[in-house]
Amino acid sequence: MKYLLGLAVVMLTAGMHVQAETIRVLGVQEALLSSQAAVAFSEQLEKEFAAEESQLLELEKEAVGVREKIQQNMGLASEEEMNRLQLQFQKTVNEYHERGEALQLKRMEREEAFLAQMRPRLDQAIRTLIEGENINIILAKQATVYSSGTIDLTPRVIELLNQQ
Repeated sequence: MKYLLGLAVVMLTAGMHVQAETIRVLGVQEALLSSQAAVAFSEQLEKEFAAEESQLLELEKEAVGVREKIQQNMGLASEEEMNRLQLQFQKTVNEYHERGEALQLKRMEREEAFLAQMRPRLDQAIRTLIEGENINIILAKQATVYSSGTIDLTPRVIELLNQQ
């Protein structure tokens, strides 16, 4: 995308005249995340990680329970009991953080693999539109201040991704 934006600047500064109908905008991330494949992948991830997320919630509840117990027993329980509760709390919090980070890492790896799998499909959809509509420039939708809906390729890219 940076290459395409740079190309647009070079073409415009070199004095080349580009007709407005050959310029398009595209929300790449929006297109990828709105495709049927992405929706199905997201649902699959939710199912795949549901048990681990449930375990994380249980750890969080356990940590909250121990913290409340510490607060309730402040000054009432023996020093030994308070140390035991604080150690239990710290152990639970550490386990929560470790499992949370591991889950987040697994999720990120799966998402990156999905995006890598989708990239050739996205590139093919974009190439199809470039060739079919004789497009000269595609700008990142997020980098534009204004564009009319008629030059936004995003819905058509989503449509092509869903057909593949």
